[in-house]
Amino acid sequence: MKQIIKRLEIIKSSIAIDDEDIIELQVIKLKELDTDSGVKNILKKLENLDYGSAMNDIENYIKQHTGIVEYVDSEVIGLKLELKSLEKKLQSLSQEKTEYLNDIEEFNTQYNIHLGEITRNILNLKKDILYKQTQKQQKLKDKYKEDNQIYQDSKDTIEEIKESIRDLEELLKEIDENDENYEEILRAYNDLKKELNDLEDDLINQELELKKIREDLDNDIIFKEYEEAKTSYEQFYDEYENIKEKQSDRLELKDEDIKQLKVMWKKACRLCHPDIVTDELKEKANEIMQSLNDAYSRRDINKVKQILLNLENGLVFEVLSDKIDNKEILKSKIEEFRQSIINIQEEIENIKVDDTFKTISNLENWDEYFEKLKNELQAEEIRLENESKVILEENT
Repeated sequence: MKQIIKRLEIIKSSIAIDDEDIIELQVIKLKELDTDSGVKNILKKLENLDYGSAMNDIENYIKQHTGIVEYVDSEVIGLKLELKSLEKKLQSLSQEKTEYLNDIEEFNTQYNIHLGEITRNILNLKKDILYKQTQKQQKLKDKYKEDNQIYQDSKDTIEEIKESIRDLEELLKEIDENDENYEEILRAYNDLKKELNDLEDDLINQELELKKIREDLDNDIIFKEYEEAKTSYEQFYDEYENIKEKQSDRLELKDEDIKQLKVMWKKACRLCHPDIVTDELKEKANEIMQSLNDAYSRRDINKVKQILLNLENGLVFEVLSDKIDNKEILKSKIEEFRQSIINIQEEIENIKVDDTFKTISNLENWDEYFEKLKNELQAEEIRLENESKVILEENT
């Protein structure tokens, strides 16, 4: 009743200053309320432009009902308007955030439609190349183990030859040069010295080779890169299959139908937004909003239209600012809404720095962008295929 009286007073003032636009707006607002026969009769006269008679009826109606209008102090009126303004702002920001997220989802969907297969092939090639390189690294590890054993064997042999040389040196000191065995012993001594020099040269080369292999193994990040590539491929594969499955349920629409879909979706969002309805209706509002967003994501224009019609003709969601008259509760709700607005503003800023969002913001034509990317990816795919062949030949 309070709202009806207020709107009638606005109409009365608007008639006095000849402002027909405000009168028309208030007539629309009054039609949305639960009015009695007296108000309906006034509305009929206003629509027939019978302002004189309507003015008289409005004055009588206000006098008749002002005695039962509950008193509300001016601060409560201001707080209710403040809360209503915050409700609208939060609703607008929520819709802005949802639109951004929908754009990102749509871009990712279109990316997968245009480039999903070739992207999956490239990720798979990278994974396979790194796997082949891990096999190569394993062979390198086996070679290091084998060469290191040869190196250790060579060191042992050198120590044995050095011991033999020392024994021969002692023997040569003790034997007379005219002894019939002296020449044979000396020859054996010189042969061992030469063999020792050759083995020590080989040992140096073996040590250098081992050092090189060890450095390659110490710097090896192939196994880590392979695991990362494998994970990337598996994640993309799962996402791609999921998007393809969703795509199968998605309806194709003409451009004008897409525009109409968006308009209806926005209007339906405003009628059932869970953030601004009363607590007892939040669960129902969330349920409807989920159905609405699912239908919008599938481009099911008929479903979105049906939800909108149900909202316009069925359940009316009362907003908090229309139901709360307690001053302290109003103040508490205002603080909640202000914090919610800060939170959603931060979320929107985070979305705006997202790489995908920045890409979308700078694009005028998605199809041209995807075609350019496709050409680049095809070149990358060919390069990786050639690299894979080379590594395969090296491993065989």
